[in-house]
Amino acid sequence: MASLSERRGTDCTDAEWDEYIEMPQVCTNKTPSEWMKRIWARLTYFRENDLLPNQSKKYLEARKLIRFPNGGSYAPEIGIAICFSCDRLVYTGQRKKNIGNYNHIGMERHWKFACAGNKYCGVNYEKYSEIKQKSNFKRNYDEEYALHRYELWEWNAMQSEDSNAQGKLVKEFKRA
Repeated sequence: MASLSERRGTDCTDAEWDEYIEMPQVCTNKTPSEWMKRIWARLTYFRENDLLPNQSKKYLEARKLIRFPNGGSYAPEIGIAICFSCDRLVYTGQRKKNIGNYNHIGMERHWKFACAGNKYCGVNYEKYSEIKQKSNFKRNYDEEYALHRYELWEWNAMQSEDSNAQGKLVKEFKRA
């Protein structure tokens, strides 16, 4: 039987898990910026010690806690997230698609057009070229997803080529 930590996708203690569960909750009458400031120190601790669950390795979605009269509660996403690549608040909009750890088209838009870091690409140019040369029928899901992430990074880098050496590097690869 899998341990509780394994089922959560993290090695955090029970106390840390309880803290993590409350972290995404934006308090009533607080702005997203105030929420981010409130949790930043602990969120940084969780990130530096690799304690975030697998589904939260790239961004943390803000949630609003709704309590029911019967004692139950529900915490839906509110369309705001903290991107761990650039450490910015991002407006994600409503949930559009769900592909494992890739829940918001809003995060995809951010990574493509506005992310200053995009360190979660995870694919270098050589690996990208190797996958790209395979037939579409021979690529598995992970390879297709890797191509997609690389193309998001590439688009973002090329858009910022005037102010970013990364964009110039991509242009050089394209010319070669």
